[in-house]
Amino acid sequence: MKSKLQTLRDLLYERDMNSNKQTVFSEKEAPLSIEDKKSLAENLGAFSSMAETLRARGRRLEEAVTAITKMVETANRMIQESDDDIVEKVAAGRHMKMVDMALKEMQKSASEVMIQERRMEAACEDIREGLSKYYDVR
Repeated sequence: MKSKLQTLRDLLYERDMNSNKQTVFSEKEAPLSIEDKKSLAENLGAFSSMAETLRARGRRLEEAVTAITKMVETANRMIQESDDDIVEKVAAGRHMKMVDMALKEMQKSASEVMIQERRMEAACEDIREGLSKYYDVR
C-alpha cells in the first residue's frame, strides 16, 4: 500500500504508472512534434545565411567606424587650415575637441562590440561543427 505522501506526490506530478503521460510537473520532456522537426530542418538549411548575417554585421560596423573617423579627421584638418579669425578658430577647436572625445568613446565602444561579435561568430562555428556531426548543416 502506498503511503499518503507518495500518493500525494503521484497526484501532484500526475504520475500514472501505466502511461507515459506528459505533464507540467513531470521531468521528461514532451516528444518533438512534426512542426518542431520541420523547423529544425529549415533552420539547419539556413544556418550558413544566419552565420553570414553575423559576420556581415561586424564588417558593416567596422566600415562605419572607419568612415566616421576619417570624416572627423578631415573636418579637424579643414578647421585648422581655414583662414577664419582667431576667435572663431578657438571656438571651433573647442567644439572639435568634444567631437574627438566622442569619437574616441565611439571607437572604444565599437571595439568592444566587435570583440563580442567575434566571440559570437566563434560560438556559431562551434555550433555548426557540433551539429554537422549529426545533421547536414548548410
